[in-house]
Amino acid sequence: MKKNKAPTTRRGPKEKKHDTNAAVQRQRLLQALREAGSDGINTIQARHDLNIMMPAARVHELRHGEGLNIQTIWTDEDTPEGYTHRVARYVLMAGKYQGVA
Repeated sequence: MKKNKAPTTRRGPKEKKHDTNAAVQRQRLLQALREAGSDGINTIQARHDLNIMMPAARVHELRHGEGLNIQTIWTDEDTPEGYTHRVARYVLMAGKYQGVA
């Protein structure tokens, strides 16, 4: 008797914020970066608002995979629970990513 294999595609519609596929996370992050403008998106926002647990990895993929010029600015931010952390704030800039100077 043959075993049934697990499906390789998702079943039914899935709300985009709950989709943990890396490509979908990159799309969410890029859209948020475009909307945020010079304010950017910080790690805490990406995790809590965009459901992206590893925003640095998604930024790396956008920089190196798509050549997007995303600047990292280090800042102190409070979590929704009230704790202060040093986190990255990512800002989408014009032009192509040039690497680390």
